[in-house]
Amino acid sequence: MATIETRCNADGSIGYRAKVRLKGFPSESATFDRKTDAKEWAKQTEASMRQGRHFKTAEAKKHTVGELIDRYLREIEKKNPKRFVDVKSLLEWWKGEIGVYLLSDVSRALIIEQRDKLLNTKGRNVERRSNSTVNRYMTALGNAFTVATNEWEWIEENPMRKISKLSEP
Repeated sequence: MATIETRCNADGSIGYRAKVRLKGFPSESATFDRKTDAKEWAKQTEASMRQGRHFKTAEAKKHTVGELIDRYLREIEKKNPKRFVDVKSLLEWWKGEIGVYLLSDVSRALIIEQRDKLLNTKGRNVERRSNSTVNRYMTALGNAFTVATNEWEWIEENPMRKISKLSEP
C-alpha cells in the first residue's frame, strides 16, 4: 500500500515523500517536489511489485557496471583462464568508460555512444580501430551482461541484445 507524506524542507518549501509497503517486499520510498509525481511513482512502484518485476530493478540499482565486470572477471578466471586473458583488457576499457554507471542506468544509446567512441579512437599502432576489434569489445561486454541477466539476476534484460554488430570485411 502506498502513502504520501507532506514534509517541510529546511528552506521552508514543501516536499512529498511516497512510501510503498507491500507484504513480502522491502519498503521503498522516494521524495518529490510535486504531489502528482509522488503519486505516479507510488502507483508504478506498487504495480511493478505486484507483477514481480520490482526486485530485478532494485538489484540493478544496487550494482554498477564496474562491479559486474569485476565479478565476471573473477568467475571467468576460475572457469576458463585462457578466455580471461583474452577479455580482461577489453572489459577494463569498458570499466574505465562506463564502470561508474548503475546497471539500471545502462541503455542501448549509452553503449552505442561508447561503441562509436571506441571505433573512432586510436588503438595500438593504428589510427582507428577496425570493426572486428570493436565487435570483440562488444562481445566481451555482452557476455558479462548475459551472465548478470541469466545467472545472477542483477538485470532483467541484456542491454546488448538488440545492438547489431558492425560489418566485418
